[in-house]
Amino acid sequence: MKTFVSVVALVAVSQAKFCPGERGGNKCVAKDNSYKCAVFFENLTPKRDLTWIGALPDALKKAKNQQEVKEILGDDVNEESFSQLTTCDEKTANARCYTILDRQRSIKLDSCDRNLINTRGSETIGDYLCGQVRRWLRRDDDFKANGIRNLRLPFYYSACNGDWTPISDGSKDLYFDEPLCCTPEGTYFSCDGSAFNSVC
Repeated sequence: MKTFVSVVALVAVSQAKFCPGERGGNKCVAKDNSYKCAVFFENLTPKRDLTWIGALPDALKKAKNQQEVKEILGDDVNEESFSQLTTCDEKTANARCYTILDRQRSIKLDSCDRNLINTRGSETIGDYLCGQVRRWLRRDDDFKANGIRNLRLPFYYSACNGDWTPISDGSKDLYFDEPLCCTPEGTYFSCDGSAFNSVC
C-alpha cells in the first residue's frame, strides 16, 4: 500500500501545473503575435527551476478597472499592447518587458502598492509572496523549521508561443532588486534585518 501511495504522490507532483491557466502543457506562454512578461520564484523546490508567481497581461484580469491597470502598468502600456507583436521578434518582446518590469523591480517587498504581484494591495507584497511560498513548501521540514532566506525573483518573457526566456539588458538578467525572506508561518521579513512595514 505504501508503494501505491508513493507512486500516486509522484504522479501528482509530476503532473502539477506550471501555471494556473495551463492547458495541454502550454506553460501559459504567449499566443500568436503576442508577448507576456512574468515573474517567478527561482529554485523554490528541487524539482522546479521556476515556480509561477504571475504574468502580464494575465494579472490584469484581476484589476477592477482601468485605473488599476494604469497603476500597475503605467500610462503608456495597456492590455491590448501585449497582443501587438506582429513580427514575433524576441528582441522587441524582451525590450518591452524590460521597460515595463524595470519599473517594478525596485518596489519594496513591504509595500502595499498594486503591481504585477500584488494586484489588490490588501497586504504587503512580501506577505503575499510568502503566503505563496508557504503553500508550495507547507510539507517541507526545512521550511517548517526555518522559513526561507534570499529567494530570488527573476523576470521572464514569452513571445509568440515561445518558451519562457530571461529578460535581460544584454549583459545581465533582470531580477527583483530585493530577495525574499519568509518565516515558517508564511510572513515576510527583511533579509538584511532592517525594520519593515507589516500592515496595509
